[in-house]
Amino acid sequence: MLSLAHVCLNVKNLERSMEYYQKLGFKPKFKFTRNGRHYGHYLEICPNHYIELFEDPDMDAPLNTGIVHFCLECQDLDALISELDSKGISYTNKKLGCDNTYQIWLTDPDGNAFEVHQYTQSSLQKTGGEVEADW
Repeated sequence: MLSLAHVCLNVKNLERSMEYYQKLGFKPKFKFTRNGRHYGHYLEICPNHYIELFEDPDMDAPLNTGIVHFCLECQDLDALISELDSKGISYTNKKLGCDNTYQIWLTDPDGNAFEVHQYTQSSLQKTGGEVEADW
């Protein structure tokens, strides 16, 4: 395996979700149609990494098939926070996780929560080791 290619989300309103994710800087790559109607979209997060959205207007709540969340890596979380503020996008307070990695959380219009984190020199993702979960 090389890397995670994409995460797929069902959304109630494709146009609303496209607007939200494009505000985060994701770029439309291609779209899906069904019976001639715009049904889904691939959005590029960074080269070769995507989020796939499919519209389900009858969805009452996000479908969870075991995926708890997805996480996006950021080089400069403070710069991203400034950008989110300028675009009116809500997020949680920045915190240093028990893995020594800074993180914030966002929630899309359909309630799909996701993490954005920035590694530090002592992030366990880089150093390895063991940590007691604090959540």
